[in-house]
Amino acid sequence: MPFDRLRMTGVLLVVVPALCAVGAMQKFCSGCDFSGALLASADFSGGTYIGTNFENAVLTGASFRQARLVAANFNGADLRGASFDGAQCTACNFKAAKLDGASFSATQMLAANFGGLAAAGLGDASLRGLLGGCVACNLQRAALAGRNLSGLPLLSISFGDADLRGADFSGAALCWYVTAKGSRTIACDALGDADTQGANFSNVAVCEDPIRRQGCTPVDATTLRRFMEPASSATPSAAP
Repeated sequence: MPFDRLRMTGVLLVVVPALCAVGAMQKFCSGCDFSGALLASADFSGGTYIGTNFENAVLTGASFRQARLVAANFNGADLRGASFDGAQCTACNFKAAKLDGASFSATQMLAANFGGLAAAGLGDASLRGLLGGCVACNLQRAALAGRNLSGLPLLSISFGDADLRGADFSGAALCWYVTAKGSRTIACDALGDADTQGANFSNVAVCEDPIRRQGCTPVDATTLRRFMEPASSATPSAAP
């Protein structure tokens, strides 16, 4: 239809190209910007996404199964019902993301940010899958009261100001060995700034290989208490 005819009708038509169609997505992107996009049920499975911005995007029911994500930003994204099963995520930001009903089976998270995580909407299996594959992650101010974290490898996790009241850490690997200049010490997650009232820390372990749960021995109460002091005063303890 000619433009001048449209103008006479008083109707203004603005053609905006779609960011992407819901369904199968491109399988590689470095620097893509999907911020604010409506991507419910989108399929990112098996793809590689580097520095991709998903801030405030609607990703309900989306699949990131077996995806590789590097420095992806999910700040404020709606990830309810999304699947990260088998995904590898390095330096990703999930701050303020909605994760209710999301699944994290066999997920590997390295240096991911889950600051302020509200875990109430995550089932036990999903939460354990997420935390069990999380190394050097930020869980400051996370709400984990009463949750079952027993037996998990929770390594170099920041629990500052987290709500851990009544949480079950029994048998979890919270400690690891640090070797420097010929001497070996034990370091543990600093829990001193978290609320640990009523939490269970029985049989917390230090392991030679904590990911595979090999060479594990119980941490003595004195060492564990040291890392339950305020973070500023927690120091490594000499290994036996």
